[in-house]
Amino acid sequence: MVNGFQNMPWPDLPVHNINGVRFYETPNGNKYPSITSVLSAQPGKSKGLHEWRQRVGIDVAKNITMKAARRGTAFHNLVEDYLNKEDIKKHKEKNFLAYCMFGEMKEYIDNNIQLVYLLEQSMFSDDYAVAGRCDCVAEYNNKLSIIDFKTTTTMKKDEWNEDYYTQCAAYAAMFEEHTKTPVENLVIMMVAENGEVQCFEKDPADYLPRLDDMVATFYENLEISAN
Repeated sequence: MVNGFQNMPWPDLPVHNINGVRFYETPNGNKYPSITSVLSAQPGKSKGLHEWRQRVGIDVAKNITMKAARRGTAFHNLVEDYLNKEDIKKHKEKNFLAYCMFGEMKEYIDNNIQLVYLLEQSMFSDDYAVAGRCDCVAEYNNKLSIIDFKTTTTMKKDEWNEDYYTQCAAYAAMFEEHTKTPVENLVIMMVAENGEVQCFEKDPADYLPRLDDMVATFYENLEISAN
C-alpha cells in the first residue's frame, strides 16, 4: 500500500460499547458514535428490521444475517490483502463464496483504482462528532475518493444505497478535516452472489446535509434516553 498521507497521524482509535452502541475514543478523550451506529439508530430502522424478522422468521433472519456478516468480513479481508499486494490464495478455503465474489470484482478494482492512500483506517470528526472505520481512500479514475466495498445477496437499486453514501460522506468529512484535502468522489463497489458488479459514484456534498440531520437526530435521541 502506498500512503500519500504518511505524515498525518492516523491512530487506531479504541472502541467502546456503551449501551449497545459503538463509540470510538479520540486522542483527546472524546467518545464519538460510529457512523454505522448513527445510521442504524435512525427512526424507523428498528421497526423495519423487526418487521422483516417477523416476516421471514427469527431463525431464518438470524442465519441470513450471520451469513451476510461472514461473507462481508471475508470479502473485506480479501480486498485489503489484495490492495496490500499480499497473497490472497489463503482466503479460498476460509470463505469460498467471498473468494468467488472477489474474483468477479477484481477487474473493476484493477481498472478503476489507482493510488491507494489508506485502508481500513479509523477516523473521526470533531466537527460532526462522529467516527468510524473507512474501507479505502484512493484515486478512483484519478479522483480522490472514499471507496466502500459491499457484498449483497442480490444487487440493490441505487435508491436503496442512501445510507451507504451518507456513511461515505462522513468519511470524506473526517478525511478533509484532518488533511485539509477535499474528497471529490464517493464510490460504492458492490458485488452480488450471482457475480453481478456495480460501481456507484456520488458527490460528497450531496450527502453532507443528510449527515448533519442524522447526527443531530442521534444526539437528540441519546439525550432523551439519558433523561
